Amino acid sequence: MAIVDVHTHLMWYPDHITEATAQEALAAKLVKLQRSGGLTNATHLDLHCYDSTPAEHWAAAQQADKVVVFGLDARPTGIRVPNDVVADYVRQHPDRLEGWASVNPGEPGAVAELERCVQDLGLRGLKVGPTYQHWDPRDPANWAVFELCARLDLPVLIHQGTTFPSTARLEYAQPLQLEPLVMRFPSVRVIIAHMGHPWEQDVVALIRKAPNVWADISALHYRPYRFWQAMVTAHEYGVTHKLLLASDFPSATVEQTVTGLRRVNDIVAGTALPILPPDAQDAIIHENWRAFFGATA
Repeated sequence: MAIVDVHTHLMWYPDHITEATAQEALAAKLVKLQRSGGLTNATHLDLHCYDSTPAEHWAAAQQADKVVVFGLDARPTGIRVPNDVVADYVRQHPDRLEGWASVNPGEPGAVAELERCVQDLGLRGLKVGPTYQHWDPRDPANWAVFELCARLDLPVLIHQGTTFPSTARLEYAQPLQLEPLVMRFPSVRVIIAHMGHPWEQDVVALIRKAPNVWADISALHYRPYRFWQAMVTAHEYGVTHKLLLASDFPSATVEQTVTGLRRVNDIVAGTALPILPPDAQDAIIHENWRAFFGATA
C-alpha cells in the first residue's frame, strides 16, 4: 500500500530565509518542543532548526513512495526559494519526488513565472499562501494564476491557517475566504494545508461543499485535543475521504504524522466520546491520495 506525502518544503537559512524570520521560526520550534516534552537543552537548536536541504529532505523522503516538494515565494514574510532550486533537486530523484512551483498571485509576473516553471522546469503544481504573501484570496484581481491552473490542470496547495511570522497577514488566513475563489474555478484541485488550523470546522464545511477541494492533516498532531476534534468533525460530516496525508517536513516526518494519526483517539480513551475509526485512518494514510491525483504512485 503506497504512501504519498503531499506537503513538504525545500528551503534553508540563510539562502532562502531572512534572519528575522529564522529567529521567529526558532522561537516557534522551542515552544513546540517544550509543549511536547521533546526539548531538554535549548542549545540543541539554532537558526537552522527549520532547514530542509536537499540531503535532509531526501533522507526524510524515504518514508513515502511519492513526495510533493516545493519552496515558497513569500518575500513579504522573509521567505524566497527560487523555483529553479526545487526543479534542480527533483530532477535528481524523479521516481519519488514531484516538484511544485510557488509564485505570489498578488505580484506582477506571477503568471509568466508559473508558465516558465511548468514549461521549462517541469514543475507540476502550485504552492501559495495568502497570509505569507499578502494577497487577498477574495479579490478577483489576484485570480489570473488560478485561470492558468485551470487551463493546465495544475493542482494547488494553499496555506490557510495561523502561522508564526509577525509579518504574516492573518486576515487572509481564514479558510472561508477561499470560497469565492474555489467556486469560480471548480475544476482546479485544491488542497487546504493543515486543515486550516485553528479553523478546522470551516475547512470541513468548505471541502464538503466544493467538489475539488481537499485538506491535508499536517501540523495537527502536535495539539492532541484540536486534532481529535477536527478529525471527528470531518468523520461526522462525511469528508474523511478528502483528507490527505502530509508531513509539512521539516516541521515533522511521515512517520511522526502517521504515529500521531494512529494515536488520535488516545485523548478520549475510556470515554463515551466519538472516535475516528481505524478504517478512516487507513484510508488517509494509504488511499485518499488516489482520487486526488487520479493515478498511482
